[in-house]
Amino acid sequence: MSIRKAAVQGRFYPSSSIQLRKDIEGYLSAQSVQNASALPAVNVLIAPHAGYVFSGAVAACGYSRVSKNIKTVFIIGPPHYQWFDGVHISAADYFETPLGKIELNKKIIEQLKDNPLCNTVPGADEKEHCLEVQLPFLQVLFNNITIIPVLTGKVDSDVFAGMLLPFIDETVLVVASSDLSHFFNQEKARAVDDESISTIMAGCIDGFIDGCGETAIRIVMGLAQRLGLSPQLLDARTSYQTAPQYGDSDRVVGYASIVYVNKEDCRAGD
Repeated sequence: MSIRKAAVQGRFYPSSSIQLRKDIEGYLSAQSVQNASALPAVNVLIAPHAGYVFSGAVAACGYSRVSKNIKTVFIIGPPHYQWFDGVHISAADYFETPLGKIELNKKIIEQLKDNPLCNTVPGADEKEHCLEVQLPFLQVLFNNITIIPVLTGKVDSDVFAGMLLPFIDETVLVVASSDLSHFFNQEKARAVDDESISTIMAGCIDGFIDGCGETAIRIVMGLAQRLGLSPQLLDARTSYQTAPQYGDSDRVVGYASIVYVNKEDCRAGD
């Protein structure tokens, strides 16, 4: 049994299982999140992947909307430490966090690996945080799920979206793990992020997006179009807005929580 150990516990989120669960439950129970939870459940979302003190509250807005029927989760994010062609899917049997182990869905992974775009790149996910930070949210929400963790290298997002389509049903969640702009001042960051969000909301897959998980976002956009889903923006803030005590307005990172719903469930102003 191969276990991919937690790499960023104690840095991006607490290493104590008790504190970690308490923090996530706190994010999910915030009043703004409670309001979101009354809206239609979703199976596709875009969530940030920074340290929880910065992005946890934004991520929780999307996770509060996730369908209760989920059994399998695709987590798609960018590699921060290695670059490669195609996509990387871990060879591990489990990913581990302080909340326990999550099993990888080997059946789906083996089917994906029949396509030459899907590889296992040695060490690609060993230090990677973009997949790991999504896991504790899933562990608090669900008791028994499997995951397919995917890192995107040089790959056509529309082609990969088409590859995922046969695996999607009401029990499958797809998460695009991405922060938005990096290290602009507050005013510039909000302007850049607003332009990226406008692209996502318009469903313009080839449009402007400034985000480390740009490819993951475009994959989700392509998948949503195939499924007839429309985006809803739940929250968009920078690290200075969420945690001003840990930085200043001259160097910030942008975050957004965006979910996809059936077009008939879209509401003006959401």
